[in-house]
Amino acid sequence: MRILFFILSLCTFVLVSPTQGHAQNEQSLNRTISVTGEGEVRVVPDQVLISMVAETRGPELLDTQKQNDGSVKAVVDYATKTLGVEEKHVQTDFVNVEPVYRNCNYNDELAGKCNPLDIIYYKVRKGIQVRLNDLTKYEELITKSLQVGVTHIDDVQFITTELRKHRDKARDMAAQAAKEKADAVAETLGVTVKKPVTINTENYSVFHSSVSARGGRNMMMQNAIQESGAGASSGGGLAIGQINVSATVRVTFEIE
Repeated sequence: MRILFFILSLCTFVLVSPTQGHAQNEQSLNRTISVTGEGEVRVVPDQVLISMVAETRGPELLDTQKQNDGSVKAVVDYATKTLGVEEKHVQTDFVNVEPVYRNCNYNDELAGKCNPLDIIYYKVRKGIQVRLNDLTKYEELITKSLQVGVTHIDDVQFITTELRKHRDKARDMAAQAAKEKADAVAETLGVTVKKPVTINTENYSVFHSSVSARGGRNMMMQNAIQESGAGASSGGGLAIGQINVSATVRVTFEIE
């Protein structure tokens, strides 16, 4: 009987102990604080990538193509020979040739008065991309390109060649901001912040034509902002602005 009682007691202990341990672990995990920190570095761009299109229309295909080639050559020559842009930073990225047909109404087409396969004119489009390392030449290039045959400015991207460095800096600032927020809240509530349980990071960058401050997007958020140079000017009437390189760090800390 004594041996049987001992075995039953041991079995009871084994069955109950994991449940108690699980409850204790769950209680420990519930003693946490979650905060969000945001860091932002405002960077003056040091390059600009300009995508342009030269479009030419004419009744004769070969003549239209030659006219379009002349416009593109004028842009390339001005960028490389006048502004001193390296040839590898100037390129054409697409060519599109499209015949434009006569627009006939249904009755005229049936009566043979209008042929919808008649070509009215040809449309030739060629894309040009120019990368400028000297932003003071930006406005001059745009103006001259429009004068010699460019018809569309498709896209203008202001970029920084040190984006990785600024992203790392923004992330470090966001992590520090999150820790400071957790410590501040914990001190107010009379608890102590321990090691982090979960960490989530997010980086992003946005170009702004003027400096603007970001507001908090989450409750319990701490923000940190660093200026990396003042707003630049292209040398004309254009203010280049800045790139906002941002990072968000969400951390859950243990507390006791």
